[in-house]
Amino acid sequence: MNESNHSCRFTHCDVVVSGLVTGSDVASDYEKRISQIILDFVVNFSVCFFGIFSNSVVIIVFAKQGFKDSTAISMTTVSLWDLVKCVAGFIQRLEGPLELVSLALAYSYTNISLVVCNYLVSFSCYVTSVLAAYVAVERCLCVIIPLKVKWLLTPKVALGICVTISVVVFGCFVIIFGIYDVFLTFDPHFNATVAIFKYNSFSNNNKALFGYYNMSGTLWPMVSLVVIVISTVIISYKLKKAAEFRYRTKTLRKDSMEMKSSGNNQMVKDKSDSQGMEKSDKTQRISKRDQQVIKMLLVVIVIYMVNLFPRVGHYLTKFIVFDYYYLRRYNNLFSIMAYAIFVFDYVNGSVNVIIFYFMSTSFRETTRNLFGCRAAVSNI
Repeated sequence: MNESNHSCRFTHCDVVVSGLVTGSDVASDYEKRISQIILDFVVNFSVCFFGIFSNSVVIIVFAKQGFKDSTAISMTTVSLWDLVKCVAGFIQRLEGPLELVSLALAYSYTNISLVVCNYLVSFSCYVTSVLAAYVAVERCLCVIIPLKVKWLLTPKVALGICVTISVVVFGCFVIIFGIYDVFLTFDPHFNATVAIFKYNSFSNNNKALFGYYNMSGTLWPMVSLVVIVISTVIISYKLKKAAEFRYRTKTLRKDSMEMKSSGNNQMVKDKSDSQGMEKSDKTQRISKRDQQVIKMLLVVIVIYMVNLFPRVGHYLTKFIVFDYYYLRRYNNLFSIMAYAIFVFDYVNGSVNVIIFYFMSTSFRETTRNLFGCRAAVSNI
């Protein structure tokens, strides 16, 4: 009975999009359905649920700490958008449980949530990718000119930059929410009235809108990826040089102590060499706390970088192949790839709390004090 209803459901999709989907799709309806159940209803649903919890914890902890530096501001903003992404993803995937109640209701819910939540998730990913690029640049400047960055990037300045990025990037895509119309129609396969969607007159009269959306959707993540890669390379290089500098300084001090008994002349020479080296490497003098923060954010940046690679490839394909999109020839293939891309997006938007907890002493202490973990451990 369920298989028959699902078949009718897929047949219904072909009827709804008549004239829009032409030719044969690379992936079958059955393959799309299996991918949806495994990747979307199980994996993405579970990760989104965890992401709502984890991002809420991050926001609460940073708020408790008082947003004392630019790092707290930028990572809180990222967590807010990740929370939006996970909430929208969770709401959209309630279709799975609804199918246990009514296939017609689940079908209507899918069409409505896809129009709203699917784009909200994508646009949130665009914003977080640009914010990740900003964090990468900020950390890069911290290892190059640490003192000047602390003076320039105050919490207020960081807040202004994060808000500007959020408004500009999200504003570039908000018009896409208006390309579909949702309306009710009677479906004989379900023997009930269901909600369906299709391109409206606004989208049909503005074909260039899709080119703009595809170009913007490809450009923002691609530029962000390039900025993140370049910044990560510079940060890694500077941290390596700083480590070498500390090692050389430590060695010189040890040699200086050993040669102290050899005479004052040798000591003066070693002191002069040490001062010259310290002067030449003064830009690499980074505090231990800053090094810890940089290493922690470097992990976050690398995770964003790994996440952006498949998304950029996905959007490049969409930009090059016109039929690679919803309601077009490769609708099923696009949907399957979207399920896989969303796995990367939701995992990326959910793991920050784990990174912060294990790599930031202050975050870990605040979390323990806030949620009573220390008290629970002491009682045991």
